[in-house]
Amino acid sequence: MRAVAPMSAVLLLLLLPAPFAAGEAGGSPKMDFIRLPGGEYTRGDPSGKGRENERPAGPVRVSGFEIGRTEVTVEQFGKFVEGTGHLTGAERRGFVTDIDVAMGSLVRREGISWKNPGFRQDGNHPVVWVDAEDAEAFARWMSERTGRKHRLPTEAEWEYAARGGKSQRWAGTSDESGLGEYAWYAANSFGATHPAGTRKPNGFGIHDMSGNVWEWCMDGFDPYPASREALVDPVGKDRSHRALRGGSWRVDAPVITTSYRNGYRPDYSHASIGFRLVREAGK
Repeated sequence: MRAVAPMSAVLLLLLLPAPFAAGEAGGSPKMDFIRLPGGEYTRGDPSGKGRENERPAGPVRVSGFEIGRTEVTVEQFGKFVEGTGHLTGAERRGFVTDIDVAMGSLVRREGISWKNPGFRQDGNHPVVWVDAEDAEAFARWMSERTGRKHRLPTEAEWEYAARGGKSQRWAGTSDESGLGEYAWYAANSFGATHPAGTRKPNGFGIHDMSGNVWEWCMDGFDPYPASREALVDPVGKDRSHRALRGGSWRVDAPVITTSYRNGYRPDYSHASIGFRLVREAGK
């Protein structure tokens, strides 16, 4: 696959909505959130080009919320671990199960975790090897520290935020020739994560909603219902599998679209899976 040239380092920041920080109350990490007013959009893939689980496309209305400008980073997650002594699922097991791409089989890898993901990371990279339960523990800690409710986004919120107020195939663009300016994916990632927020943001000023790492949602991985009436703040109920959105550094362009869906057990983790937080709207 053709590599995509990196974008210019200069972003037109004055054209973006201004992020604001969740304060470091009680020692919680500084996090930037983008306030979204909520609204109605068409969820899913109306073109028929996507997978069956992206259909039927239909109207969805979400209430206002605040979403992380970037995915949660290694440094931010490290402050949580330092403050709580939390051990991730991968650390408790002492090993992870990964796919050997060359052999096409599963392999057991010992000593791999968010601290040692198997490739070079620094504090600005999105944290990986965290399962849905680890992500929710982080969210609860942020809620306790700041006095504001933090949680994973619903799938409906995630897709609304990813689309950036537009009907675009990827977060920020519908032009695949320029996708590398907005996303870290197989064509330009060189087989690893990259610092959060270093690609262009989408129309809402949010970074990396296509690519870099998959992001856990709070929903169960339910089929979309058929409805002509707008569904209001829908949440999937099947908690045996949890929704993942956005694709990652290791997959191709069709897998990082704003409508592409995936789902895994909540205790699953991987080098390509992280998360971002929502903060519920408040004063």
